[in-house]
Amino acid sequence: MRRVLPLAVLALAVLALLAAPPAWADESAAGPRHAAWQSCLDVSFAEQARTTSRSYAATKAVSNCREPEEAYLSALSTSPMLDGEDVARIRPSLIARARERLIGLPRLSAL
Repeated sequence: MRRVLPLAVLALAVLALLAAPPAWADESAAGPRHAAWQSCLDVSFAEQARTTSRSYAATKAVSNCREPEEAYLSALSTSPMLDGEDVARIRPSLIARARERLIGLPRLSAL
């Protein structure tokens, strides 16, 4: 019976830590920069997709939005959870996900 109480307290402490937002989340500019990057991708993709294939439009959108992407990655690298090396390692996955998201968007009518 003595072990049940410490385990319950430990479990509650872990749940409280998981439920609380990280302290750096309020200070980080990663959220707004991510939104700016996604917005740039959406606008650029919509413009390109009217006249080219969706795959090419996604590739062009990624290349056209390099500046907001760099700002987002820079904000991520200031996080205490990631460093520049981590960000460089995850960049290809972020780009692949962005392309997949763009290609999967509903088709825009030319009319």
